[in-house]
Order: sequence, then structure tokens, then C-alpha cells
Amino acid sequence: MTAAVIILSVILAVVTALFMLEKKELANIAKQLAELRDQDTNRLINGENGMADKLIVEINSMLKEIRETKAEYKKKNHSLEQMITNVSHDLRTPLTSAMGYIDLIQHSNLSEEEKRRELAIIENRLIRLQELINSFFELWKIISCGKSPERSNIDIVAVLEEAIVHYYDDYCGRDRQIVFNCTQRKRMVSSNRNMLLRIFDNLIGNALKHGEGDLTITVIESDELRITFENIPISQDIDTEHIFDEFYTTDISRTKGNTGLGLAIAKQFTEMLDGTISAALSNGKFILTVTMQ
Repeated sequence: MTAAVIILSVILAVVTALFMLEKKELANIAKQLAELRDQDTNRLINGENGMADKLIVEINSMLKEIRETKAEYKKKNHSLEQMITNVSHDLRTPLTSAMGYIDLIQHSNLSEEEKRRELAIIENRLIRLQELINSFFELWKIISCGKSPERSNIDIVAVLEEAIVHYYDDYCGRDRQIVFNCTQRKRMVSSNRNMLLRIFDNLIGNALKHGEGDLTITVIESDELRITFENIPISQDIDTEHIFDEFYTTDISRTKGNTGLGLAIAKQFTEMLDGTISAALSNGKFILTVTMQ
């Protein structure tokens, strides 16, 4: 009887000790969770005595999943904020242009023929505005759903020519020209038309705002398709390594109220289409090069 009592006492003592250790471990886990809740950290839960290893593994696994979900949410939220900023930037260009022509018609003694010509330009600007709005809806779907842009067989030469036509009057109005060098009448690529058009629009518009003289656009055929945009910049003070950064502007562009988003948008879209874009200064010329597969 005495031996049985001793054995039971030992068992009870062991169970009590294990219970106390497990209680201490649970208290330790609860304390660490409370600390992690109030901290922005990647730290995980650590055990003290190995009494709740399985529980700790499950908690750490959930913490990792929560942090990954939070990081993905932040990424999508940043993309959405950037898209809204881009919308404001890109819609302002054709809208401002159209308003300028309307003001010209209202406050100038134009002939009926001149008025018809200006109204035709306004119509083209508003059509472009409508195209931009449609493309933004498409971009929003791409960003919000995390999907790749829809592609089809596109004649990239035709898209480039369309972008050039959009800026024809603007360049002529400044006594400048767009020189287009292309040996092929057609070049088919698998891409997204709206995104390509916006890339070319932004590059041609950037040369208009921050360049002088003629803009030379050249399509170069090799293993890859390369398109260069070359002109003389107003300022030679250009940081080619950071020119595609969001809100990058030179001192001159700041005086013009430019947001510095045009090239950042072009880079974003080019990379979404699996292409690359680069900038260089050579012999006083500023050269942007878009490379597509």
C-alpha cells in the first residue's frame, strides 16, 4: 500500500509539474502574441520548454500567412493609388488641349473654315480622352485581379503611326516635326493595343514638353524589335538612371508644372508587356529605347 501511495504521489507530482510547465508556456505564448499585435515586425513565436511545439508551429504558420496577405494588400493598395494618380495625369493632357482650342474659338476672330478645323481637333482630343478612360478601366481590372494584360496580334507600326498623328498638330504648332524611320509597313506582335498606344503617347509627349527641334522615331529590326525616340533635350541635366522613377522631374520640368509621371507610366506598361525601356544621353541627344520581343 505504501509503495502504491508513493507511485501515485510521484505520478501526481509529475502531472502537476507538466501542467505548470504547460501553463507557463501558454502564458509565454500569450505574452508574445500581445507584443506582436502592437509591433510591426516579422518576429515569430518562440517556445521556452518545448511543451507546446505543435501549437507554436501552427501559430507561426498563421502569422506568416497573415503577413503575406497584409503585404499583398499593401501592394495592391499602392498599385490602386498609383493608377488613380496616373488617371489624373493622363486625362489632363487631352482635356487641357481641348479646352485650349475651345478658348481659341471663343476669343479669336476665326473664319468658319478655321473654326471647323479647330473643332475637328477638339473632337480628336475628346475621342482620345474616351480611349484613355476605356484603357484605365482595363488597367484597373488588370491590377485589381492580378491578371496579365489581354493580348492579341497587333501591328505595332500602325499603333506607332496613330500615336504620331495624335501629336502632329502640337509639333507643327511649335514649328517642329516628327521624323518616322521604318523600313516595314507592318510588324505584328502579340501585345495590348491600348497599353502600347499609351506608351508611345507618353514618350512622344515627353519629347514635346522637354525637348526641342525635331523628334526622330526609328524602328530597328534585329533579334528583338527596338524603337528609339531621339531629340535634343531642353536641359542636359538629366539623371538617366532615375528618369523613370515616379515624380522624377528636372528643374525645367518643374517650372512647367509637370508631375514627372509620363516616363514612369511608360516603363510600368512596357514591363507589363514583357518589354524593356532605357534612357541615354549621347552627343547632346536624349534617346529613349523601347525593346519588345
